[in-house]
Amino acid sequence: MKKVCLQFKKPQFCTLCNKDLKFKYKPDKSWNITGYLCSDCHMKTTKDFVIKQKEEEEKINKKQNLCFICNNHIDPEKKKKPRWQWNMDSDIFLCEKCYDQKELAYQTKINFCVHCGKKIGFVRYNPKPQWKVDGQLCRQCWDTINVSQN
Repeated sequence: MKKVCLQFKKPQFCTLCNKDLKFKYKPDKSWNITGYLCSDCHMKTTKDFVIKQKEEEEKINKKQNLCFICNNHIDPEKKKKPRWQWNMDSDIFLCEKCYDQKELAYQTKINFCVHCGKKIGFVRYNPKPQWKVDGQLCRQCWDTINVSQN
């Protein structure tokens, strides 16, 4: 004759409301809850989590319809992404006015001498890092700064 050992299960309780569990529901990892939940707590937590996700999605959509610089609302057809040369985040958008201003400032920085404002020709002179000058220099300004720094 075989001996059958009957082990009784230790009663388990809901992590949130401390109810005795007939059926246990495992919470999602993103909820940061350890243990098991009863059906009521699981439904409530799921509902809260879904509402929270929808609010975050709405916030992201709202952010995508605002200009990063002036925070004005942008029509979806008129929003523009910044150029990669401007060193801005890739997930932002600009209105036409701010985009044009940024483009004009960038073209000025690239095509004109930062020191004297003269239009730069084909040959461009980049400042040395220790000069802490942001932009291009013409030959005369580069020579002048180089002589004064040495």
